Amino acid sequence: MLQVFPFPLFTWFFFLFILVIYWKRSKAKGQVQKLPPGPWKLPLIGNLHQLVFSLPHRSLSDLAQKHGPIMQLQLGEVLAIIISSPKVVEEVLKTHDTALANRPIILAVEVMSYDNSGIVFAPYGDYWRQMRKICVSKLLSAKRVQSFSRIREEEVNNLVKSISLSEGVPINLSEKIFSSTNCIASRAAIGKKCKYEKEFISLIKEMFTLGGGFDLPDLFPSLKFLGFLTGMKSALEKIQKQLDRILDENTNGP
Repeated sequence: MLQVFPFPLFTWFFFLFILVIYWKRSKAKGQVQKLPPGPWKLPLIGNLHQLVFSLPHRSLSDLAQKHGPIMQLQLGEVLAIIISSPKVVEEVLKTHDTALANRPIILAVEVMSYDNSGIVFAPYGDYWRQMRKICVSKLLSAKRVQSFSRIREEEVNNLVKSISLSEGVPINLSEKIFSSTNCIASRAAIGKKCKYEKEFISLIKEMFTLGGGFDLPDLFPSLKFLGFLTGMKSALEKIQKQLDRILDENTNGP
């Protein structure tokens, strides 16, 4: 009797993945772009193979020596322009700052910044300009910054005392500075130190670990299902809920 084995689910996903990428690439062929030179690229993954198997900063330095101070890299679906010359960087940030003002689309940032609603990752436009105006006039004005000087002085003194009391004993300076910075921000924002500080800092570190490096959802942003397939989106949302709980308890609690 002839047996028909079920087609593996992973194979279906991979086939769909290839099909969508091929369709997007063929659709983009008609769009003519004037781009800087760059290294040869592989189908689908582009230049990822030149970065993921070595130290990225060294690979980029080697590639820049071959292709010049301005080069293009294809990171999955994402086209990246790499600039390695201080002079060109200055020109980009001063002359073409408006054209390059937007931030990249990153899943971790979308989740943790409430769908890019904060000033750092919000798209450049009227909303961003309004947020910037509020920050400059209300949060970062000279008068406002000076009003928190006592808090900064107290927390820096606490940090120095903590370090001096640990004389002769190894300490984790990064953790102490992180804790001190957290205390300053918390006291300035809500008038008191953050409860559950260790848990809060641990969650922040976990968030950065998840959001760092090369992640499939960021390299292929049009394939939204990758965030669910890899489990990254659910993991980030779980951290977000825990951070929200801590912030709510600190804001509304005694």
